Amino acid sequence: MGRRHDDSGEAFSFVTGLIVGLVVSAPVVAWMSPRSGGELRRGIVQRGVILRRRVGESLRKPLEQVQDQLEQLKGESIQAALEEGRALAARKRHESAM
Repeated sequence: MGRRHDDSGEAFSFVTGLIVGLVVSAPVVAWMSPRSGGELRRGIVQRGVILRRRVGESLRKPLEQVQDQLEQLKGESIQAALEEGRALAARKRHESAM
């Protein structure tokens, strides 16, 4: 249980460092860039599109697995509820017959 807390803290630190690094380095890179502003913006947009596609591809499989597990849990919960309802109904029928 403590391990999950450590992982989330490490992930938060990493993401925070990443954001701070981007915020600090972006103006420096733009200032020192040999390209014009328009060329630089087009390159950044292109890289953003590529990065977004790669991230989407990377996340697709884990998200599908989570969705499959949720569907399985829903099915199991419904099945368990039905079985419990049937058992209660049978018990009530048995009690009323006595």
